[in-house]
Amino acid sequence: MAKRKANEAGSSTGLRADVLRALGVLKAATADQIQRLSSPHLTYRHTMKKTPAKRKEARTASHRGALNDLRRHGLSVDGGRTRGGEEVRLLTKDGLAAAGRELDRGPEEMGGMPKSAGRSGASHAMTVNETVIAMIRPKPDLDLVAGEPAEAVAAAQAAVDAPDGIGTITSYATEVALPSTGTWKNPGVGGAWADIVLIAPEAGLPLLFIEADNCTEEAPIIAAKFDKYLRHFHRKAKDTDGHEKPMWRTRWSAPDLRWGDATHPPVLLVFHQVGKRSALKQMERVADLTREHWQGQWAEGGFRVYDGKMPIVATTLELLREHGPAGPILALRP
Repeated sequence: MAKRKANEAGSSTGLRADVLRALGVLKAATADQIQRLSSPHLTYRHTMKKTPAKRKEARTASHRGALNDLRRHGLSVDGGRTRGGEEVRLLTKDGLAAAGRELDRGPEEMGGMPKSAGRSGASHAMTVNETVIAMIRPKPDLDLVAGEPAEAVAAAQAAVDAPDGIGTITSYATEVALPSTGTWKNPGVGGAWADIVLIAPEAGLPLLFIEADNCTEEAPIIAAKFDKYLRHFHRKAKDTDGHEKPMWRTRWSAPDLRWGDATHPPVLLVFHQVGKRSALKQMERVADLTREHWQGQWAEGGFRVYDGKMPIVATTLELLREHGPAGPILALRP
């Protein structure tokens, strides 16, 4: 086995790679979020520290060291602090390229930087990250928790026994352009940017788009994003075989239905109750404003036809954290 190289802040090369992969997907994240994704067993260590702050400081120490090493090498920069006071780290251009190598993704596959990156709080980017974590539900290696207090071991066992999440960090991408004009690499004005794209065919999800909202935006603004999604879904492009097909199919694989309704890819809308607007009311309002996109047409025989419609599923981050992606949903369209 190759010897792991230690860096200036004490992090191993392997740990730096884990951090690069996480930041390459999330783009802006805290050490706590990166630790929960890449080393979930550490959540169940240091539980005897007196305060939550001291426990967090201890369990994230190695990841903060790795982030400091990345900063020394010009691969990351400070991105301000969250509203809770945690440091946010961003990748530089060189850091994004290094993360792309770790993820085996080209520059056009890496996605853009979050719009709120570097701003005070970066609340939307943090909600996107928490949505990814809630979807994955990283499980600890119980062998790495052996010897910890009984309560910590029991909590780790409960996490292992809980319903599985979907995919790993490499199954996800964030801030992905869905151009209605321009190209994948240089999208034109007016296209959508998906908060999250999940590719997990092994879980029966060849392609899922995810949007996160902090209950701060007006419902018409959220609904307008689905208009942009449909403009992208309707766009055609020639594939490498010379045949024209929906542009999204030139990048992602999904079953091409030979029978039944030919719907567009599904979108999951996740509300986080940060703002003053009620998540449930937001769902109801957005559902009403996007009805033309998801509601099927009645056909003879008393059933609906959903050709050309966009399935929209809605839930809250709280439900997603508690039950995982297989848990309850609050709206399903169509």
